[in-house]
Amino acid sequence: MLSKYRLAPSKDRGQNFLDDQNVIHKVVESAAIRPDDLVVEVGSGFGALTFGLAERAGHVIAVELDSGIVRAFTEEYGEPAGVTLVAGDILDFDLAAACSEFNREKLVVAGNIPYSVTSPLIARLIDAGEHISRAVLMVQAEVGDRLTAGPGTSDYGRLSVVVQFHAVVRQLFTIRRTCFTPKPKVDSRVIEIDFESAPVRDAERTTFETVVAAAFGKRRKMLRGALADLLGERGATVEGLQRASGIDLSRRGETLSVEEFERIALAIGTAETP
Repeated sequence: MLSKYRLAPSKDRGQNFLDDQNVIHKVVESAAIRPDDLVVEVGSGFGALTFGLAERAGHVIAVELDSGIVRAFTEEYGEPAGVTLVAGDILDFDLAAACSEFNREKLVVAGNIPYSVTSPLIARLIDAGEHISRAVLMVQAEVGDRLTAGPGTSDYGRLSVVVQFHAVVRQLFTIRRTCFTPKPKVDSRVIEIDFESAPVRDAERTTFETVVAAAFGKRRKMLRGALADLLGERGATVEGLQRASGIDLSRRGETLSVEEFERIALAIGTAETP
């Protein structure tokens, strides 16, 4: 397809096309698509995943940014049944509107995610989490490790905590770099971000994420130091927060579980200076 339509993979966009048929089948199977599912695919490419998803889903909306690929896909396949090709940026795509248009409460997101858009895309998915049942994504191995990391590990950080606050995140399997054209420098992980199975959270999102950002913004500091500015803004004290949360603030942020961060977020509003 690249040769036929005189196209070249874009390094700037991190284009690496999955071309191993066995792995493609495995990715599609891992998405566990049901016949009534609406699927939004991040980047159609030349349809490697698109048609496998479409065979199982009620409908697939494939969102592709590259105009050359959109042209090639359209010329090659026309308007295939069960597939809508959308030329545009997935970061601008309205997931809620897609649910409304196709009369679905929720949808499934799938795709091979370029490294440069991983963090902003995940933020967008969290924003639209009430409209997403799950997302099955191919990401760089290091990103997959960060998303699923637990407290006390080197990969555990702000991204790990925030995503795990909103969803259950699982690593499904690894895809070797040799399965892509052109071959990237690193392997990929297939991960599932399951919004439907997420525990009910009591902490307010903005407060929670502010606490997490402060804790990891000064990663080498104990929480009493890392949260000092935030406590000052709220008219609270370290001692008051420690009493209210039951968390030892001489610990460092990377040792806290998601639930412990939530306890701090819930307590910070009641830890005002007496």
